[in-house]
Amino acid sequence: MPVILDIWNHVAPKFGGIGPSAAALAHAVEQSATQQSQPWRSELLAICDRDESERHLDIPRSVQIVVREGRRPVSDLRLASPLKTALAASSVCHVHGIWEAHSLAVGRLAGQLGKPLVSSVHGMLERWELANKGLKKQIYSFLLERPSLSRSSCLRALSEQEAVEYRRFGLNNPVAVVPNGIAPLTRIETSGIFSRFPRAEGKSIALFMARLHPKKGIFNLIRSWSAVVRGNPDAHLLIAGSSFGDTGQKASRMVSELGLDQSVTFCGVLNGDLKIQAMSAARVFCLPSYSEGMSMSVLEALSIGLPVVITSACNVDGVAECGAGLVTSNKPNELADTLSSVLSLGSSQWQSASDSAQLLARSKYDWPEIGAAMQSVYEWLLGGAQPACVLSN
Repeated sequence: MPVILDIWNHVAPKFGGIGPSAAALAHAVEQSATQQSQPWRSELLAICDRDESERHLDIPRSVQIVVREGRRPVSDLRLASPLKTALAASSVCHVHGIWEAHSLAVGRLAGQLGKPLVSSVHGMLERWELANKGLKKQIYSFLLERPSLSRSSCLRALSEQEAVEYRRFGLNNPVAVVPNGIAPLTRIETSGIFSRFPRAEGKSIALFMARLHPKKGIFNLIRSWSAVVRGNPDAHLLIAGSSFGDTGQKASRMVSELGLDQSVTFCGVLNGDLKIQAMSAARVFCLPSYSEGMSMSVLEALSIGLPVVITSACNVDGVAECGAGLVTSNKPNELADTLSSVLSLGSSQWQSASDSAQLLARSKYDWPEIGAAMQSVYEWLLGGAQPACVLSN
């Protein structure tokens, strides 16, 4: 029975969507194999800090937690034993994320044990990410990260753009283009979200739902909101997500300084029905990000039929082409104009965009199809035929 081992860093919500998307991909692969009457098994391992008491709701309890002890490089050495045990029991390993000890250790140990290795960087080679702490990353890349990635049997790209980024980084490995997916979501009754946040009731809602991190464009969104409400007095911005560092405090202070307290609500983390209610109540979803692998929150919005306003950095293909929303700059003036245009859509125009959003999510980002594609990559690494999603160097 083939055993696929997925490894990533962190389970807490504040660290974003890599863990949930990796777990969902593993489940989709296992389901694909089951439908073909093939007994495959997925194993999940997450490396966490000792203080990670909160777990993202989309990360299953079955994940094995390895607690990082001490500071680097001592902590790196302590990871070797549990990682080697997990790798030895696997047929193929899929490691998610870079710039951390786990990717280097897995690359080294997979080579020692002769295990096929797939590496997913989840947007971490995008230009904005490389420029952030740029000199440090240049040195680290030259000495450690690029040589480590070059040993991977296959690189998994979330989009064709990410495949280009691998080549620009100097990697010639085969690349499999396999995006994130999304399960179909359905709108539900919204009284709960308005009971909790009554100022938004009866308003034309724009929803931001992501980590409150500077790279998500949250500050530019708030700057743009002054112009949006001038032209759309009934517009209301819901900001949902956990704060990375002091980003949430800075964003709240900016809202007050711009006199936007009555038209902006900070919701904190929304889970379960409240999350679905927020998307059901909104008129537009906005993520003006500087850098993403492939945004799961955008895929969720599309799946529920919520038109989106995003930047090209969100790496969700097909939005503008199929009429599911608009792709724009995150410059405040341009962002304000784009948001205002979607908020001003008539009912028939909005419904058309909503229908297109659902169609895009359910045709291009359907988990069963994506699980089958990723399964075909693993089969190839275990001796099967090369699938169409794999680009040779």
